[in-house]
Amino acid sequence: MQDHARQYPGECCERDDSAEKGGGACGDGLTVYRRAVVKGCTPREGAPACLLRMGLLVAPPDDPTVLVPVAPDVAKAELVRPIEESLERQRLDAHAIAGSFVPVAAIYTAAKREHTGWATAIDGEKVVHSTLAHAVRECREELMTVQPGGARVSYDLDELDHVRGTARHRTLYPHAARTHAATLRHIERLTEAGCEVRTLDHVFDRLIVIDRAVAYVPGPGEARTSVLEIRQPSIVSFLVQVFEEAWERGSTIDPGASRTVEPDIADEIQRAVMRLLVAGYTDEAIARRLGTSRRTVAAHVSRIAAALQSRSRAQLGYLIATSGLLPVDEHTETDCTRLSA
Repeated sequence: MQDHARQYPGECCERDDSAEKGGGACGDGLTVYRRAVVKGCTPREGAPACLLRMGLLVAPPDDPTVLVPVAPDVAKAELVRPIEESLERQRLDAHAIAGSFVPVAAIYTAAKREHTGWATAIDGEKVVHSTLAHAVRECREELMTVQPGGARVSYDLDELDHVRGTARHRTLYPHAARTHAATLRHIERLTEAGCEVRTLDHVFDRLIVIDRAVAYVPGPGEARTSVLEIRQPSIVSFLVQVFEEAWERGSTIDPGASRTVEPDIADEIQRAVMRLLVAGYTDEAIARRLGTSRRTVAAHVSRIAAALQSRSRAQLGYLIATSGLLPVDEHTETDCTRLSA
C-alpha cells in the first residue's frame, strides 16, 4: 500500500494520530469520507490527514487533483496485514526457540533426577554395596544405622569392618530382632566389637548416617537395589535428629541372653500391633513395619481379637481404640509416621 499521508499531507485532524493509535477517523474525516463515497471522489485540497493515513482516500492514477474513497475492509486489510504478518513471524520464532529447548530440558531433568548436587542416586546391587562399604570404611567419628529387619538386602553391610576403629557406632533394630536367631548372632558380633544396639517396637526404613555429614536412604522401587546419597546439611541434620529421638526411645539388648522376650518388650510389640491395626494397616504392612513375619503378626492379631471378643477386623480396631489399651496419642498415626509403610 502506498503511503498516502506522505504524498498528500492533507489538513490537520481533530486527532492527528487517531489512525496510528487505532482510534479511527476524526469527526471532519467522517464527514469528508461520506461525501466522497456519495460523489465518488473529493478534492485533494483539504482532505483530512486521518483518512489518508487510514488508506480510506487514495489518488487515482489519472487525476492527481482528487482522491477516491476505498472500501473500509480493503483499507483495513492493508493496514492490518503487515502487523499480522509480523505477529506470525514472531509466533513462529517463539515456537522455534521453544522447540530448541526440548532436548536441553530433557537432559536437565534427567541430570537433576540423578544428581541434584546434594543428593545422588546410586543404582545397581554391586555399585550400591561397594559405595556403602567404602563410605563406612571412611567413617572417622560416628556411624548411625537403622535396620528394619526382614530379608537382608544388597546394601546390608558387615559393620565389623568399621566398628573395630575408634568411631562410635549405634544401630537400631525392631524388637522382633530379639527372637530371630540369625539377627541375634549378628548383633552379638557387633556388640563384642563395640557397637551399641537398641531395639524399638518398630523402626522406620533403612538409614545410614556417617559422621553426621552424609546419609544413605533407600531408593525407589521394590527391588531395593538403589540408594540415595544425601549431603545437604539441613536434611542430614534432620535425619540425625530422627535417629536420636528413636534412639532415646529404644531398649538395650543383650544378644547372649535367652531369646525369650522380656514382658515390657512383649507389651511394646503388642501395643505396636494394636496401634497399627487401629491405623488401618494390613498384617503384611504391620509385619514389614515391625521387622517380623506375617504369621507372627497374625498370631498377635488373633490373641488380641480373642481377648477383646472381636468378630471382625473392623470391630477389632474399634474395640482397641475404645478399650483404653492404648494411650490417647497412640490411637492413630500421623501421616509422616506412615511414610515407610
